[in-house]
Amino acid sequence: MKTRYLLYAILVLLFINGCKKNNIGKPSTNSTTGNNDGKPTQTLPTAPAQLLGFKINGASCAFDSTTNAYYYPVPVSVSLSGYVVSFDTTAAKAILIDNTRLKAGAIANYTLTTNQEVEIKALNSLNAATTYKLIITGLPIVTLKAGAAIGDNQISGAFNLVNPDYQAQGSKLEMSSNIMINIRGATSRYYPKSSYAVHLVDASGADTDAPLMGLRNDNSWILDAMYIDQARMRNRLTTDIWNSFNNVPYIASEPTAHNGTRGYMTEVFLNNKYAGIYCLTEKLDRKQLQVKKQYGDIYKANDWTNQTDFYSVAPFDNTLDTWGGWELEYPDLGDTPAPDWSYLYNIVNFISTSTDEEFSSQIKNKVDINNMVDYFIFMNITEAFDNQNKNTFFSFYDYRTAGAFFYSAWDLDGSMGRNAGGYYKANDVLGAGNNELLQRLIKLNPENFKGLLKSRWNSLKSNQLSKTTISARIEAYRKMLVNTNAFARERYRWANITQDLDPEAAYMTGWYTDQYNMIDAYINGL
Repeated sequence: MKTRYLLYAILVLLFINGCKKNNIGKPSTNSTTGNNDGKPTQTLPTAPAQLLGFKINGASCAFDSTTNAYYYPVPVSVSLSGYVVSFDTTAAKAILIDNTRLKAGAIANYTLTTNQEVEIKALNSLNAATTYKLIITGLPIVTLKAGAAIGDNQISGAFNLVNPDYQAQGSKLEMSSNIMINIRGATSRYYPKSSYAVHLVDASGADTDAPLMGLRNDNSWILDAMYIDQARMRNRLTTDIWNSFNNVPYIASEPTAHNGTRGYMTEVFLNNKYAGIYCLTEKLDRKQLQVKKQYGDIYKANDWTNQTDFYSVAPFDNTLDTWGGWELEYPDLGDTPAPDWSYLYNIVNFISTSTDEEFSSQIKNKVDINNMVDYFIFMNITEAFDNQNKNTFFSFYDYRTAGAFFYSAWDLDGSMGRNAGGYYKANDVLGAGNNELLQRLIKLNPENFKGLLKSRWNSLKSNQLSKTTISARIEAYRKMLVNTNAFARERYRWANITQDLDPEAAYMTGWYTDQYNMIDAYINGL
C-alpha cells in the first residue's frame, strides 16, 4: 500500500513540473491583482492599447482604418504647438509623441505643421505600444458616418467638420450634426467616387441651419467629388471666375444674392476610410439667387433638347416636374403657388418663333441683356461646351416687376481645356453654340449686343479675366492641393488621375493663354 501511494506522489510531482516547463519562455500578457494582504488572488489579461476618440484642442481627428492613421488640419504656413491631446482612457493609458509620454488632457509641445506625418504610440497599463500615424493636412476635414450604403434615397448619418481656417472665416473649429445623405448628380452618380447631397438635421430629424465655413446659413449642402476632372478644381475654379464679375441683375434689391455657388476644398472620410478631396459647396437655389418667393421661378437645364436649345416648344404638364430637358428648381411640386411651366414655355416659344423685328424690339424685356453678355463671354473664355444650354439655370426674379430671364453658371467640370468626359479639349471658339437665343442676339444685334460684348470683354480682359489673374487662381488651387499633399492622397485613392497636378496646372495655364488670344480676336472682330 505504501509503495502504491509513493508511486502516486511521484507521478503528481512529475506532472506539475512538466506544466511549469511548458510555461518557460512564453511572454506574459497578464496582470496580477491582489487582496488587502497583498497576496495574489487572480490573473487578468491586459488588452493591447487602442487610440480611440483622439482629439487635438477638443476637435476630433479623422481616422483612416486602412492605414491606421489619424488626420488633423493645421492652416498652411502656420505651426501648432502647446495643444491639448485627449483620447479614450479605457482603451489607452497614455500616448507617446516624439517619445514624450502624455496622458489625456496633457499639453503637447511637439510642433505640428501642414504636410507632416507624426508617429504616435498608444500605451496600455504595461506600457506595451500600438503604433499609429498622425497626418497633418491644411484642408478642412469632413467626417461622415452612415449605417448603410449611401444611395439615391436619403439615409440618416452623422457629419463632422474640422476647419483650420475658422478664425478667418468667422466660423467654428469644429461643427457636428446629424444628417440625411444621398448620392447626387446625373452622369456623375455612376462614377466610382460619388458626390453627396447632405442635409443637416437635429435629433428629431427636423432641418437645422448652420453657416459652414462662413458660407450661407443653411441646412442643404453639396459634397462635390469632382471625379471626372484630372485637376480636381475646374468646377470650383470656373465658378469662382464667374462670381468674380457677374451677379444677379437685381443685386441692388437683394444684396445677399449670389449668381453662383461658393465653396471650399476639403478632405472627406466615410465610415473611417479616406474618401478623397471634395468641394463643400452651397446649392444653387432660391435662397442663393434670392428670387422673390411666390413670384420668381428657377429652371434647370439637364439635357440637350430643342427646348433647352430654344429651337422649339412642346406641350407641357404642370403636374410634372420636368419639361423638354428642363427641371423645376423653384417652385417645386406641392408648393404654393403651384409651378407653372407657361413662363418658360412662352420665352422658348418667343425665341424660336418670333420674327426678326419682334425679337429685336422685345428681347430686352424678355431676358437681361447684360447677363447674356457676361454669359456669352464666360462660356467662350472657359470653352464650357456642355454649358451652351445644358447645365444652366434660367430664372427670373419677379414676374410682376422684373420678369426678364437670366443665366446662372453650373456644373463646369468640362471646361478649361478638358471636356465633360475628362479628355483634352483643344482651344476653340464656341460663339453662340447650339443656343438659339445667343445665335439671334449675335445675328440681329438688338440693343447693340455686339458692341456691349466688345466693351465688356475689353474691360474684363485686363482685370478679372486677364491671363495673370486666371494664372494666379490656378496656381492658388495647385498650391493648396499639392502643398497639403491632398492631391497625392487623392491620386493614390482614385486610379483615374493620370498625372501629378503640376503638369495639369501648367497645361491649364497654357491653354487659357491660347484661349484668351483666340477669344480676344473673335470678339473684337465681331
